[in-house]
Amino acid sequence: MRRLVLAVCFVFLLAGCGTFLGNSPPPSDERAVAAVEEANSSVAAVETYRFDMDMHVVASDGEQTRTVRVDGEGAVNTSAKRMQMTTRTQGQTVDSYVDGYRAYQGCQDPWGGYAVENVSRAEPWATATPLHRQVLLFDRSNVYLRGNETLAGNRTVLVTASPSAEIIESVMDRRQAADMDLNRGSLENATARLWLDPETNRPVQSELTIKISQRGATATATITLQYSEYGEPTAISIPPDVSDDPYELGCPGAG
Repeated sequence: MRRLVLAVCFVFLLAGCGTFLGNSPPPSDERAVAAVEEANSSVAAVETYRFDMDMHVVASDGEQTRTVRVDGEGAVNTSAKRMQMTTRTQGQTVDSYVDGYRAYQGCQDPWGGYAVENVSRAEPWATATPLHRQVLLFDRSNVYLRGNETLAGNRTVLVTASPSAEIIESVMDRRQAADMDLNRGSLENATARLWLDPETNRPVQSELTIKISQRGATATATITLQYSEYGEPTAISIPPDVSDDPYELGCPGAG
């Protein structure tokens, strides 16, 4: 079950996702297509931003149920090719970093240290970050305009998406895709929503819900990501010990 929970976390934090099951989804709403295109253009010009994250995962395997709550925040500087993220769960705080084309995932106690893996060079570097992967997902999917919604007292435009498992895999790296094994039916149901600022066309918030199953166990998770401080000065410092003898095969105890 631990592996299942971690798989859900990887999808949410590093990719974002949604899917449509059953018959093929209806064609995109042209107004939604235009909104996503404008968001894509707006995000492409963004060099810095910050994000806040809140996630709730419930995994069940027979009579056993496990609930995991994760909250955190991060900062991105695409011009420097750097990202920093702090997450808190079950009394532990973990820092993770992306420095160029190397990603360092902090490992929980009692091991500590960092696991390292390469960031794909097949896509622009920015698509390794939460905001850009979200927009990329909507850009590749059928999308639908749901009208205006008030979010934290501000008017926003809501767009939803229905990407297939193949589209989800296309915005994940090979390691994540292998862990999720989406083509074998582990993804049962998911939704994706994106709120846009009508003045700037930039994303304000995304909320995602996903249900996956593996070997008889199921996990359902909901995550909310809020984006802010676009274009504000953002210097990201990476501690020197991050790259000191990192784990090459993932964090101990994560399998």
